[in-house]
Amino acid sequence: MHYKKPLFASKLPLAAAITAAVMATPAIAVDFHGYARAGASTNIGSGGEQTCFGSGATGHYVGRLADECDTYAELSLGDELFSQDGKTFRIDSMLAYSAEPQGNDYQALNGGNNISGIDFANEEVTRNNADPFGGGEIALRQLYVSAKNVVESLPGATLWAGKRFYQRKDIHQMDLFYVNNSGYGAGIENIKAGAGHLSVAYTNADTSDGEGLVQNNKVDVRYAFPVAGGHTLELIGIYAMADLTDQQKDAGIEDENGYFLTAELSSGVMGGFNKFAVQYGADSMGFANAEGSSGGRVDNGNVAGYFESSWRVLNHGVIKLGNNWDLGHSVVYEKAKPHDAGARDGERLSIIARPIYNWSTVMSTAIEIGYSDTDRPWFTESQDLGKVAIAQQWQAGPGYWARPVIRAYAATFFGDEAEAARGGEGIDGDIQIGAQIEAWW
Repeated sequence: MHYKKPLFASKLPLAAAITAAVMATPAIAVDFHGYARAGASTNIGSGGEQTCFGSGATGHYVGRLADECDTYAELSLGDELFSQDGKTFRIDSMLAYSAEPQGNDYQALNGGNNISGIDFANEEVTRNNADPFGGGEIALRQLYVSAKNVVESLPGATLWAGKRFYQRKDIHQMDLFYVNNSGYGAGIENIKAGAGHLSVAYTNADTSDGEGLVQNNKVDVRYAFPVAGGHTLELIGIYAMADLTDQQKDAGIEDENGYFLTAELSSGVMGGFNKFAVQYGADSMGFANAEGSSGGRVDNGNVAGYFESSWRVLNHGVIKLGNNWDLGHSVVYEKAKPHDAGARDGERLSIIARPIYNWSTVMSTAIEIGYSDTDRPWFTESQDLGKVAIAQQWQAGPGYWARPVIRAYAATFFGDEAEAARGGEGIDGDIQIGAQIEAWW
């Protein structure tokens, strides 16, 4: 048996409490994990900084290689605080930092002039006019406690509460989280049920009705089980409900419940994996890019731009092609029905391939080819975007997932969105070059 005093027993600030806990505990006992990316880039052609078309918030529908204009890092500290007779308690935390643009050497952790999340392809003037000595943002992303085997009737199950990334699902080369019901909540996961395992959680998220915050409550139920052929099928259902106060109801604010469904089939194939998923969201969860993070939204008579329902089908994976070749691939198609009567449906298609050739255990060449075609009810016509990128990489070991990596890259973008970038001046056919690091540990 072993146990430790709570990390935050005193009234110390969070950072000081974490530091004190680390100093008071043998270093080997503290789990330290993280993720980071940063780089420098320029445009050869029309000049200036590189123009990017995707972001970590919306995904990169032509692939993220040579399309990241930000500095981003996540630092995680965790520790097992108690262990007795197979029962364990642990705490996990994460701080994240995000900053744009990357063109200066002083980016304060004070909020500064961070403009992360802007569509840089269409807001280049705003980006170029940003304070060159502006800062970034630091955020608390996770802080939760999990306890395993503490419910006697559910051996092997884990009880948790707090703020966390909850069983997210993503396509790495797109930086797209297609299931992401993260945030504050509580639940119990890995419950043995028949041939599979059941997880149940309650989460909430606040949204604005324009005059105040509305709490959105969500119930998240997931069941994963093996199927014939060595595959795994996971079924996910999320139901969202806006919880209006009496004052909000008296003010005539309208709310709408909604639901989000996912079925995902996972397979081991060709020395790697493949995942195929079908998703459907309706009512308040009917956004075109619904991934489970939205809640029971408030309409209040202003539904322009919202979608009544949406569905998505996707396939992605990473496989080995011979001894030295790896291939990351993805295809995503989504369609959405708008709330506005008479408006046409929104659609998006994305196809990406990233083959990598390993020259040695520490050097490789990656090529990423991506194409997307997007149509929205408020577009005059659909907009396409293509990308071809090549990167010479030096990484810690061979293979698609080897990190950290130092890469030097060159890329060109073409199509409607490239022509419309920079306020219509366009970067179609320009060559964008840069160097980037990416790491996880």
